[in-house]
Amino acid sequence: MLTENQRQHILNLLSHIEHEVQDGLRALTEQDPQALFPRYADPPEPRRVAALRAHLERLRSAMRRFMDAHGMARPNLPAVDASWAFETRMALARNAVYDLRPGYMRGYGALDEEGERDCRALAAELGLLLDDIGRELRRQPLELPAGVDRGGLLALLAEIVARHHFFELREALRRLLAGGETVEVAVLGRVSSGKSSLVNALLGQDLLPTGAIPVTAVVTRIRHGEALRIEALDAEGRAQTVAPEDLPQCIVEGGRLAGGLREVDIAVPAAMLAGGIVLTDTPGLGSLHASASAHALTYLPRCDLGIVAIDAAATLSTPDADLLRALQQAHAQRMVLLTKCDAVAPAALAQQRDYVARTLSELLGEPVEVHPVSVAAAQAGLFRHWRETVLAPAEAACAAASAERARARTLRLARQVGLRLEQGLREAPAASAPAGAPGAALAALNELEDRLRDLCARFAQNGAAVVLRDAAEEQSQDAALPQRVAGLAGELADQVVRDIAAGLGKLAAEAAPGQRDELLRGAPPFAWTPPDAGVSARGGPRFWRQWRLRRELQRQFGAPLQEALADYAQQLREWLAQACRALRQAMRGEAPAGAPAGGDAEQMRLDLQRLRAWLKDAPADGA
Repeated sequence: MLTENQRQHILNLLSHIEHEVQDGLRALTEQDPQALFPRYADPPEPRRVAALRAHLERLRSAMRRFMDAHGMARPNLPAVDASWAFETRMALARNAVYDLRPGYMRGYGALDEEGERDCRALAAELGLLLDDIGRELRRQPLELPAGVDRGGLLALLAEIVARHHFFELREALRRLLAGGETVEVAVLGRVSSGKSSLVNALLGQDLLPTGAIPVTAVVTRIRHGEALRIEALDAEGRAQTVAPEDLPQCIVEGGRLAGGLREVDIAVPAAMLAGGIVLTDTPGLGSLHASASAHALTYLPRCDLGIVAIDAAATLSTPDADLLRALQQAHAQRMVLLTKCDAVAPAALAQQRDYVARTLSELLGEPVEVHPVSVAAAQAGLFRHWRETVLAPAEAACAAASAERARARTLRLARQVGLRLEQGLREAPAASAPAGAPGAALAALNELEDRLRDLCARFAQNGAAVVLRDAAEEQSQDAALPQRVAGLAGELADQVVRDIAAGLGKLAAEAAPGQRDELLRGAPPFAWTPPDAGVSARGGPRFWRQWRLRRELQRQFGAPLQEALADYAQQLREWLAQACRALRQAMRGEAPAGAPAGGDAEQMRLDLQRLRAWLKDAPADGA
């Protein structure tokens, strides 16, 4: 008679035997045709595998007879959770990524600056991708809320993003699906600029921890509720309820619960929030933890009104200006506050206010108002005046524009989805490219890609200045100047596209005859509508008129044109990267990683047609 310990040991051994044979069979049958580093070669014929499966069944029969004879029940041996096993393997893969970092690579020989940069970039990219893979099983699938039109554009985008696994677009789509008649008001700024104190003053209660030591480390969103309720969301979006006394431990840098949290959501009874306002306290730029600052910047695309807090006793810094630029690029309304103004003498405060307003107006290319505020009891009148005469009208304007803002963001996402579909279709033909590309051809492509990326960077940096200079030299009629500026910008963008296509076209014609057009298809279109503005520089010598006109054009069009060209340059870089990737694969005779099979390609074409039908009547700029 077997003892219980012996029975358990035998069960462990039998399970191990079956698993080893299963894994052996899997190695023979589950080869990945797209693998960069295949594990095994020369798989056996299917009939031999079928014979092995018959052997496995005989093995199982022998095990089953023994277990039945000794009354061994299989449920006594719990199986390992499949998701846990998969995530464990992803953790082991991430461990291997650490050895790619320059500090480890130097152990195998000297590492020059280029090699160090490439190794660091590869380690960072692979680490992020493995993090995404490891979280995928726990991620909630996209679902259409009850109020979303099943036949509308958002529903179509959700279908396409899910079907073709456009992972990078899911979060933006999720936010649009959440919708709601809310106005996101974010308080942003450097560490210790008084953000949390300002939020408490707006709520009329001491909800968030403040003081010299507490530093916000997690994006904290506060909405209206009948009673206080706090939920913490981790990196995968899973929520857990938090007791009010534990709130500081969730949002303060170094708090025992803050690690791994993405966001804290608080419902609280507060008059300011009753009309649909969502007030957000963000981690300060300059936090000791880089991830905290990253959380603040990641939040910006969701923001409708950004309040940038600057300590009145401190100097204007580069991060302050960068926040305003980021809000401008996110098409959010902007407001600048000089906080803690009670600690500064009136004359010094007036001087600081004038300096900040003047400097930011020049940097952003638009007028910037600066409002001094203080949450000190002695300054209650000043705070109330700002809240009622400045903040409340700004919130009302955001609420009135919410529908148009959601429409613009939906169209922007739809164009991104369209570009991804075009890229997938452009890559598909490369799978049948002829094999055999000399190393010299690949080296030439690498060198050409570097030059063309530099061309895109120079276009983004200097394009607006070139366009405005040419427009000033032409001195067109005043009424036609805005349209001429847009025309010159389009001509410059077209020239950059022609330069990229010409450079890649020669290599494509040599590497993949007959596929050149397919490989280079999908260049993003450029469209920019200049703001309505009257521009005139009449009278005086020609050089004087040119100088005045150029300065006026810079004031009226400089910032929006620079933003449009920078955004287009990023689209060009993405197109260039996709074209170069497809061309490399064509040179090597490889199927592109992630390239769709025939059925998927046909589905992509159908989805792109449906999407284009929605977009054909939309404004060109999508904003």
